[in-house]
Amino acid sequence: MKTSLLILGLGLLNATLLRAQDFGILRIKGGPNWQQSVPIRDRYRYEQFRQGIIAYGNGQRATGQLNYNILIGEMQFIVPNGDTLAVDNESTIRAIQIGENSFRYDPKYGFMEIRADFQPILLVFKPIFKTIRAEKNGGYNQSSGTSSISQYKSFIGSSGQLSRLEQEGDLLLEKDMLYGMIDQNNRFHKLTRSTVLKVFAKHKPLIETYLKTEMIDFKKEGDLKKLLHFCSTLS
Repeated sequence: MKTSLLILGLGLLNATLLRAQDFGILRIKGGPNWQQSVPIRDRYRYEQFRQGIIAYGNGQRATGQLNYNILIGEMQFIVPNGDTLAVDNESTIRAIQIGENSFRYDPKYGFMEIRADFQPILLVFKPIFKTIRAEKNGGYNQSSGTSSISQYKSFIGSSGQLSRLEQEGDLLLEKDMLYGMIDQNNRFHKLTRSTVLKVFAKHKPLIETYLKTEMIDFKKEGDLKKLLHFCSTLS
């Protein structure tokens, strides 16, 4: 997977089936075992692997114990010997169902969870993490809290998940949420004013008026649901 310098990244959060978690600061330890420094509740979508179904574009299906790794953006499964492996060939996957939750895959954004259905539009989301500070190790291998992010060797893949930390020292991240939508042609879009106007181009004047009168906040899920519901009625 192609990597780039970490500017912002990571993961997925659903306040209904995950425990109610306040957005806050996550400290990740540098080094080869950095993932183990993150509690399971922050590292995975579910605290335990759950029975799920993978539906492929060719009509085939696979079942197993699945969980979504928020930190590295992988859908993972447990094999009979107990090892945890990543689901591969993501581009061939049509959908993944884990309990009541459904996930879709996009080459740019990775796995995103369906939050609401406003035919023909789907509201999808995933948690991300914004970098607050990277810290170098000081004496006795303790994080000093003084380094610049530009000096920190951490990388993300094209889907926005943290893939490796090479430098010793802590990385401080702040949880945030990325909202998107899937249009009637199964294309993914980050949810912004411009993408909404593009997807519903035939109704642009009406939507522009609605956006002005309702003062939609694109960081609030309730506002986004209200907006997409309105747009769906136009279609």
